[in-house]
Amino acid sequence: MNKDKLLQFLLEARTKTYAGDRGEVKPAFSGSDQLEYEKEGWFYRDIYYSGNAKFMGLETIYFKDKPVWSMSYYGSCQGKDEKEIYKFLKEALMENWQEARIWKRVDWKKGKYRYICEPDFEGSIEEMTGIEKILVNDEQKYQFFYGGALL
Repeated sequence: MNKDKLLQFLLEARTKTYAGDRGEVKPAFSGSDQLEYEKEGWFYRDIYYSGNAKFMGLETIYFKDKPVWSMSYYGSCQGKDEKEIYKFLKEALMENWQEARIWKRVDWKKGKYRYICEPDFEGSIEEMTGIEKILVNDEQKYQFFYGGALL
């Protein structure tokens, strides 16, 4: 399996699903949401649960029907402007799609919103952990913890 192709597929799948508001399918588990994307032997699935301004989920990539990479996550959003925060998050992910939620630090600002991705260490597609944050007028309103690795 080619790790560069895996990375490119992951980045593309994220822009074609959550960040791009597409890929929703009937969920496999009651009460969950599910996003999928497929291309040239690669398959991406994101299953997540949400409620009370909190969410948790699991992204998995398969190559030729074999799971090869996975990342779990947990996040929360505080404040009255939750819809605006998620709208900004999708914009930040699309604008920074080659770095966002990976192992590189990202600090991107637009208006009163600021998106920050802080990896815990200099990782790679092989292993990564970190946190994403959104600040509104310098006050943290969103956090997203993640950890993933090759299987």
